Amino acid sequence: MPQERPVPPVSAPSSTHPRPLTALASGIGLIAAIICLPVVLLAGGPLNGWIIGVALWAANWSLQIFTAKIAINSSATAAVGMSGVSFIARAWLVAIILFVIALRYDETIGLTAAAVFLVAFTCDLIGRTMLFVMTQNARKDVPR
Repeated sequence: MPQERPVPPVSAPSSTHPRPLTALASGIGLIAAIICLPVVLLAGGPLNGWIIGVALWAANWSLQIFTAKIAINSSATAAVGMSGVSFIARAWLVAIILFVIALRYDETIGLTAAAVFLVAFTCDLIGRTMLFVMTQNARKDVPR
């Protein structure tokens, strides 16, 4: 009986998506968060709001990565369930923290943190979507 060779993992050809584009898509949330700093300061916003917004985004991003690592070894149904529950739970947790900050501590800081979080989160989501599309296109281009 002939011995079967393991199939190498599918990797995207470098011509499909160059490293700079991949790096940009991977780090666009962080780039957006950093760009928000001078915007907040020039607009007269509180530095504490920017710090809280970036901290909430970083915590949210870390939990998303953690969930993805757990979900990757699960069945498709479990992975979708974990990802969905994590997404909704993280959104509620951030919203509650921002409401508490705005209502109990300082409204301007809470609103600034919310704006910074939303910008960084949205840009990160766009970047992850770009990476997914690039990966799917690369898989279609690789002959089997």
